[in-house]
Amino acid sequence: MVKFIASSLTVLLLTIAAVKAQINIAAYPKVNEVPPITSPEVQAWLKEIDLTGAPAIELHKGAPPACPNPPIANECYWTCDGCAADDITACAAPNTWGLTFDDGPSVYTPTLLDFLKTNKLSASFFVIGSNAIQYPATLKREVAEGHHLASHTWSHHALTTLSNEQIVAEMKWTEKAVMEATGLRLKYMRPPYGDINNRVRFVLKKLGYIPVDWTGDAYDTNDWRIASGWTEQQVVTTFTKSLDAYVASDKAKGFYCLEHDVADSTVKVALKLLPLGIQRKINFASVAGCEHDAQPYQAGSTAPMPTLPGVNPTTPGQPTPSKGPTTPGGGSTAGGNGTANGPTVLAPKNGASTMVASGLFTAAAAAAAALILA
Repeated sequence: MVKFIASSLTVLLLTIAAVKAQINIAAYPKVNEVPPITSPEVQAWLKEIDLTGAPAIELHKGAPPACPNPPIANECYWTCDGCAADDITACAAPNTWGLTFDDGPSVYTPTLLDFLKTNKLSASFFVIGSNAIQYPATLKREVAEGHHLASHTWSHHALTTLSNEQIVAEMKWTEKAVMEATGLRLKYMRPPYGDINNRVRFVLKKLGYIPVDWTGDAYDTNDWRIASGWTEQQVVTTFTKSLDAYVASDKAKGFYCLEHDVADSTVKVALKLLPLGIQRKINFASVAGCEHDAQPYQAGSTAPMPTLPGVNPTTPGQPTPSKGPTTPGGGSTAGGNGTANGPTVLAPKNGASTMVASGLFTAAAAAAAALILA
């Protein structure tokens, strides 16, 4: 009986803490859908910026879009032709793995955070706004543990298929969600599917954002392919070859990888990939660490500007595995058809993930994070 009462009280306390950590989801657009541009919030945001002079590049079609044939002049379409303009595509620090994770936060992110904390690694998390409003306690934990937050849009739609105004809505709603959870105004972003051209860049620059791509196909871990039939070992074997090729190079610059914290499978394989870098004496850093950015968030943040770790030198040898609690499973890791479980699953473009988080934290899991950070 005593054990039962203690257990019940624990659940109650955790549930109360979970409520404390929540964002009012009703105040936000529908999750995983492109936000309407007619809302008062978006109209106010549009009045704050001048989109005059945006390149008159026709919107692409498809999900994600096919490459135009012939190519459009002066488009600089990274997805198809590798043209990056001023995008960040490589870590500025030598011999460094720019550690980034897309599509979270999710129910699986805490397991990854446990591993990173144990091994003293700092990462950038490119968060989806639709997920951010469901897991605010995870965002708080990421900031508290020295990680860097960045934007991956509200609904993970290909930005070249959206109007200028829709891009503003995608970015600003995500910005608002992260501000509400952490008090920090995002500065860096990664376009879903790596889908970016000069029109998209123009709008992002007006909003104060710096795009961060990944360092080419060799540094796409292909973790997203597990959902379509690849095994963990295939991912590990393929990426090991890329790491060995990097180690054999002059390593004058570092690299940014494409990894995801949205699914159980992608987090599990990350815990196998990261030790490969440690064993090869590759350093690790977030985008802020790679770029030596002492102001990793935009002006207007209501929280103090955090001092983020620089490059994390690795110690040769086997890293300590995560010993954190097992996160709850269950539910599909692929999205549904625009419901709360996620958007329609799209074919990947250049290896970008098609996966989105599904379901909500269980009360106990969310509350545990909230208790730590309250």
